[in-house]
Amino acid sequence: MSEALVQILEGNTFVVSDDRGDIEASLTDPTGLFSFDTRFLSRWILTVNGQRLTTLSTDDLQYFQTRFFLVPGTGTVYVDSKLSVIREREVADGFREELRVLNHESEPVRLEVRIEAASDFADLFEVKDALAKKGSYTAHVTGDSLVLRYERETYARETWISSSEPATLDEGGLAFTITVPAHGEWSTDLHVVASQGEPGSAAGGPVGIRGQAQRRVRPDMARGLAKWLGRAPRLECDWEPMGQIYQRCLTDLAALRFSTLTMPDRSLPAAGLPWFMTIFGRDSILTSLQSLPFTSELVATTLMALAERQGTRTDDFRDEDPGRI
Repeated sequence: MSEALVQILEGNTFVVSDDRGDIEASLTDPTGLFSFDTRFLSRWILTVNGQRLTTLSTDDLQYFQTRFFLVPGTGTVYVDSKLSVIREREVADGFREELRVLNHESEPVRLEVRIEAASDFADLFEVKDALAKKGSYTAHVTGDSLVLRYERETYARETWISSSEPATLDEGGLAFTITVPAHGEWSTDLHVVASQGEPGSAAGGPVGIRGQAQRRVRPDMARGLAKWLGRAPRLECDWEPMGQIYQRCLTDLAALRFSTLTMPDRSLPAAGLPWFMTIFGRDSILTSLQSLPFTSELVATTLMALAERQGTRTDDFRDEDPGRI
């Protein structure tokens, strides 16, 4: 894996990859697609004609969106490549990735493109503490989707992977045999959905963790951020960098927002990526208090979320005491 990590997030869902866009996780690596504290994708590796790609650059578009520019080659020897690959990734109920292959030759080129996919469905503490996973795994093809499934007693989770272009699916991923015209390009949209794995989902498709099918990613995220920024007080000053700093701070605060399952339409601040994308009483309260001059939404939701979790009895197993959060 490349040393540099690229992170995108939205709410309770985030993706951590290397600077090629690949995910090659280990028990101790916080890389993968995570949603509600579960890793739904621990392997996501792109190859062209059996070879990994080399990074030219990474474009940080938004906190929920990034773009990777890649070429064939080792990365140690310059190659005047006649082929380039662009991966544009956006996070939502999983993520959507637009894969584009560009041919700079004056002749058509035939290529084998493959994405290797797998999931260990580890929870964050199993990743953090390198704990062994219990339960059973299956991988199967359903219609035009590859479904990765994990079960342990009554708990089940699934990862659904599909493509807008016809693909050859197997238990280890999906492959494309393509011909890219001279000075032309080929593209496909790859969809990875984190699903509750409810009975009967195979017939109707994945049910997202939030209880709905996959959202329209780009319009939803962009509109949500624009609405958040539009509700904040407007800053006017003679020093232009101050306005840019203010905008950046508001955007970074927006990136930390997440929703609880009991209040899906409201948001509060998480403690931080990757280990603590959840509510922490002290961190969430202090962040909400400091952001009060700019937004009241966070503090109201934080207080309600903490009140829901206030102890009512003595329970040593849960470390619960009356009045304790």
